[in-house]
Amino acid sequence: MPPPRLDNLPFDVFYQIATSLDDRDSIQLSRTNRIIHDSMQSELIARITVENFLQHSKEGSIALQAQAGYHKAVSHRFDINEAVATAAPYSVSVLAYGSEFLYQQGFLCYRAGQEIRLLDVHRVAQRERVLNLHEVLRHLESGPMDRDTAESVKLIHYNDGIVVLRVINGDALEDGLLAIDMEHRPTRRGRLLLQTVVPSNVPVFVRNNSSYMWYGCFTSTAANSDGIWSVSGVDFVTLDTIEFQLDRVFDGDLGQTLCFEMYKEHLYAVSTQVASNDDEHFSSFYHWFCYAPRQKDQNWNDRIWRREHLEGPINEMWTELSIRTDEITGHPVIIECRREWRHGKSENHRTTYIQLLPTPEEAAEAGLRHSPWVNDNEDEDEDENVNGNDNLEDISDHDTLGETFNQRPEMRRCRNYHAEYEHTLHQNSRREFIAARTKHRSYHLSAAAFIDLVNDPVPEADGLRSRDRIRLRTVSRKRKCPIDEGTGLLFKYTQFEADGRPVEGSEEQFSSRGVHLWPAEDSPSELTQLLCPDTRAGSVHAISDERSLLYSISSPGLTPDNRALILISFDPKIRFSNLPTLRSLEMPVTGDKFLADISVPRPSSSSSLIHEATPFYQAICRGYWLR
Repeated sequence: MPPPRLDNLPFDVFYQIATSLDDRDSIQLSRTNRIIHDSMQSELIARITVENFLQHSKEGSIALQAQAGYHKAVSHRFDINEAVATAAPYSVSVLAYGSEFLYQQGFLCYRAGQEIRLLDVHRVAQRERVLNLHEVLRHLESGPMDRDTAESVKLIHYNDGIVVLRVINGDALEDGLLAIDMEHRPTRRGRLLLQTVVPSNVPVFVRNNSSYMWYGCFTSTAANSDGIWSVSGVDFVTLDTIEFQLDRVFDGDLGQTLCFEMYKEHLYAVSTQVASNDDEHFSSFYHWFCYAPRQKDQNWNDRIWRREHLEGPINEMWTELSIRTDEITGHPVIIECRREWRHGKSENHRTTYIQLLPTPEEAAEAGLRHSPWVNDNEDEDEDENVNGNDNLEDISDHDTLGETFNQRPEMRRCRNYHAEYEHTLHQNSRREFIAARTKHRSYHLSAAAFIDLVNDPVPEADGLRSRDRIRLRTVSRKRKCPIDEGTGLLFKYTQFEADGRPVEGSEEQFSSRGVHLWPAEDSPSELTQLLCPDTRAGSVHAISDERSLLYSISSPGLTPDNRALILISFDPKIRFSNLPTLRSLEMPVTGDKFLADISVPRPSSSSSLIHEATPFYQAICRGYWLR
């Protein structure tokens, strides 16, 4: 009788093993041999994998809604993550020429002349929706907005088919803020969902979904005031609003020390700054706030341990702070990437930290309800204790949510922090770039990868000058086999609860997959010139999501207010028509010839407020399928 192996186990036994694996391990197991590969094609196994690990991802959601295609969802997600982790995109193409753009939920929202255009990139749409700015301004209600020119309109935010615009009104003290629905929704009373004013020349944030919107601006109440965030919530169905002011989020930099995000219509705010450091001499904390929609008095706030000051100084230039939704648990999480001189050493390196946030339901159950609103009628002592967390000498004694949300350095699990350079990564293979040449920085949570868009110049043919070159740089890691190669035993737990129970995940070990740069040094000139059309990259603005990166860059042949919008896709299903394969090119193309064929598509001539038109990418037809 042959010894038991995975490929000769009864299916019900194999099923129990296979369904305990995540999506990455499932694909790796299926590549062991043909018998196991055939067994892993089972939709029963794939469905459990999707439910356990991909339920909140786009691929998993589509499969669960259709009740089919589970194995395709697992394979698709694996292909995307591998392309990100190894800097091996599937295609690169010029989607449009425009003056500014937003990229959210797989939709490119960009401005071309007097139009705002909306293209579904993830689905490779054959039509795009067009908003006529002249018609928008012409039909506005009376107010301080300048209706004579559309040049003053700035894109602020896009989500769920709703675009938010800021109308700059010259030297006036107030700008206009507009929310316009570009989707056809029969239940709507009109396209214009919101028209209001915000102070000029102040930071503004906007977050929305199809039914609710939060927006806020940072203003100073007096010349010597530190300033406050004034926040409003708007119900698009009833048009009811709530307004309040935050008294604990101070003059932080959006995206660096302060961030806002929407989670199930609730507004989350996270800040790493406080008004007083009296009780934070040795530790730093995330101060988080959660506000319920439609109810001003329904809100929660608390703080979560962030780091010890003894861990070393921080290079604030590289710090990035955001709130995202974890694709496995569906929880909101804080993602902070900071560059640190760990323990005062001479080198500073990036580390991404992942901190779980409580959901509104968990916050309510834990009794974290407080009142963060500014109240001028309260005395000074009451204002100081408005958060309900005064005299917190030891956060562990006041941790109402338990150790899940407050982990000291000795309790950090490896899965919740990712150092850019593991100790096994040789220093000469790091290929680092200074901040001035790093045009974009982000962290891909699912692929566990740092993603950078960098400028890596190369010498010209004459050897006297250099030409800018845009490259993709990723640094990723993978989970090690749970068996220690040295001892042949499972890795031991390194952390334990107070009652002696091991902390789940504390036995996990990770290893770096190294630094990957794309394109390669010997890549065709057609590709490098597509990524960086001009000899100087200049200002580059980039936005990335879970399956692509899109950036704007100057290009010869365009007017000064137009820029090329270039998509780098890690998704094999994002394939625009008529893209040639890079290998199929027989002769190199010189720079002059390559740039001479630029033709800016003509805007549509329709005078209606919103209509559909042919996407610009079909007329531009520039890009390559890479494999």
